[in-house]
Formats: sequence, C-alpha cells, structure tokens
Amino acid sequence: MTDTPPQRDFFISYATPDEVWAEWVAWILEENSYTVHLQAWDFTPGRNFVLEMSEGATGCDRTIAILSDNYLNANFTQAEWAAAFRQDPQSQEGLLLPIRVGDCKPSGLLSQIIYIDIVGKPEAEAERTILENVAAVIKKRAKPDRRPPFPKAPPPADQRSLPNKVNFPGMVQTPNPFIPLTGAVENPEQFFNGEPTLSRIFELLNSGSSVALIGDRNLGKSSILRAVHRQAAQRLQTPRQTVLINLTRIYSEDDFYAALCKAIDIEPCSGRELDQALDAKRLLLLLDEVERISQQEFSRRVREQLRGSAEGSDAPLKLVVAASTPLKQLFPDSHEAGMVSPFEDVCIEEYLQPWSSKGMRDFIATRLANTSVTFSENEITEFITAAEGKPKQLMRLCNERFRDKLNP
Repeated sequence: MTDTPPQRDFFISYATPDEVWAEWVAWILEENSYTVHLQAWDFTPGRNFVLEMSEGATGCDRTIAILSDNYLNANFTQAEWAAAFRQDPQSQEGLLLPIRVGDCKPSGLLSQIIYIDIVGKPEAEAERTILENVAAVIKKRAKPDRRPPFPKAPPPADQRSLPNKVNFPGMVQTPNPFIPLTGAVENPEQFFNGEPTLSRIFELLNSGSSVALIGDRNLGKSSILRAVHRQAAQRLQTPRQTVLINLTRIYSEDDFYAALCKAIDIEPCSGRELDQALDAKRLLLLLDEVERISQQEFSRRVREQLRGSAEGSDAPLKLVVAASTPLKQLFPDSHEAGMVSPFEDVCIEEYLQPWSSKGMRDFIATRLANTSVTFSENEITEFITAAEGKPKQLMRLCNERFRDKLNP
C-alpha cells in the first residue's frame, strides 16, 4: 500500500519561460518554512506527468500562479489556476494567489483576483512583498506582528534632511528570452513563425503524400520536425504512430534499423522481415538530416526499402524528411545506377524560405514583450541585416545584445 504524500502549502503554477521566477519564489517560500510543489524540482524522470500535475493541484493547500503574458498565453496553465478557483470562487480562503512578475493584464475570471505585484521591485522588496502577502492570506488579515510605533509629527519642511542614499540592490533576474541558442526548439511556447509550413505539411500528409522539407542550414527544419512530432496526434486525419530519428546520431545502416525497430517496439530486423512487421502498422517517420543516408555507411537498399514502404496513399509508412539539398541531387549513386532518387515521386518537396524582415521584427518584439529591455531601430536593422533570414543567427545576435543591456 502506497503512503499518501503529505499535504504541502503551495502548488506553483507557471509557464516554462518563467521557470526562473517560479524557482526563485519557491526558494524564498521554503527558506521561510513553507512547503511547495514545483514542476522543476518535483517532476523527476520516470514519473507520470499527468499524475504529478494532479497531485500538485489536489495535494497542496493553495496555488500560486506566476503571472505574466507567458502564463496568460500558455496552453495548460488555465486548467491549473481554474482548479483552485473552482474551490474558492469568491476568494474567501485565498486558495489562488497570483504573483505578477511581468507587465501583463489578466482578463476574465483571473482579473477578479487581487495579485501580489513585484514588477519593477528590487529583490529584497520583492521578497518582502511576497512573504508579507502570503502571511496575510494565511491569517486572512494584514495586521502586522508587532505593535506599530506611535506616529510622530513630521519636522518643519526647512528642518528635514534626506537619508543617506541606499545602494540599489539590483532587480530580480530577468531571464534572457532569446533561447535556445543551439539545437532545435523543443519547447512549444518558444516555437515561432512555423505555422504556415506546419499547415502545409499536414495538408500534404492528410492527402496521402510524404513530404521533403528542403532548406538551407539554420532555417529551423529540425524545429519544424519536432513540432510535427508534437502535433501529429491532433492534426493527422488517419492516426499514425510518429517516430522521429535524428540521423546525425546514426552511424551505420545497422544503427538505423536498430533505432527504427526500437522506436516501434519490434525485434531488430531489416529487409523482408521489416516489411512484414511494417505491414501491420501505420507509421509517420520523421528523418532529420536525411543526407546522412547518402554516405558510404548506408547502402541504396535502406532508401529503397523506405520508398517501397511509403508508396501509396494508405502505405504503412509516411515520411517527412528534412534536407538541405533538393531530392534530385540528394542521392547521386541512384542516378549513376540509372534510377531516380529514392524519395522522388514519393515525397512532395516543401521549400523552407528565410524569414522575412517583418517576421524577424515580429520575433524580436514578441520575445522582448515581457521584459524591460528594448532594442533601438538601428539595433534591429543591424540584426536583420546580419541574420540574413536565419532564425538561429538572429537568436544569437539578440541573445548577446540582451545580455549586454542587462549587464552594461
């Protein structure tokens, strides 16, 4: 029999970009003898995410919402604060306690809840504000613990003196919004400017075709593949098991077959045995850096087997492959043998274009929206020119300038 975990004081609800705020709030609360349930600390690998969220919502006395535009626009946070609101719709018990950390304006039911505001406050004042208000909510009064001093009449204006200037303690840390700097975008809240391409990919998949995503390096092909992987269950008209294989981590033909078989939970196999196993399945196979299988470690039979399994509108396999080279040029050894490129006529090519000047401006404005940092028009123009429409390069330039402005 599993012991029921002890009830905690606060479940901290937050959007992923505000995780540094959530951890800071959690730390000062636990430092002052409160107990918290925090995704970043308590959701360990191997645990069930949905059950952890349920435990957070029901296993804590109160819910703290880390309030910002990130929070208001996130997909899953509404369910978290709404659970606390339903238990205390008139806010008589203070079960929902928003802490505003970014310049935002709650709407609807959330706008009726009085929030703790620490926007623009130094760290010491922000900490004191949170602890005083948390204590007041629990006691249901804001009466101080000590007797207030007897009010004294102020001295005449000409006899007043200013106190010594207090050193500015520094603002609460502002997270750099221009991330990630390397690799693909894994966090859906950081995915930007890819919806038109995603819509086209799912349109082609739902029409029975496979897709080849073609574009120069650093245009975001890997990020789009990961978005397809996340959204396939909702956007495919015919359900398929979705498998993503990054071929930069595959070093041989045997590695490829081993990775594919493991992903679809069958014994390692290839050739006809694999064909027979695939006939019983419906897969969407996403291959990143597909150029890898044109190298000498891979024979033509790998590509030919993929092509054979993907032909036909109801084929057991549908492909979305990402490459920097058009399909006609991708596999020269097939042309030498008098054959067409193995993915030609099976995959419809979708070309990924560099970001437009407007797209880059919108990206910068969106990322800066919840910060106190601004970029000048000259800086933005400089970034757009240097980035050449490549989102990864734009991210690096903006990240570096944002860091410089926070630490002049």
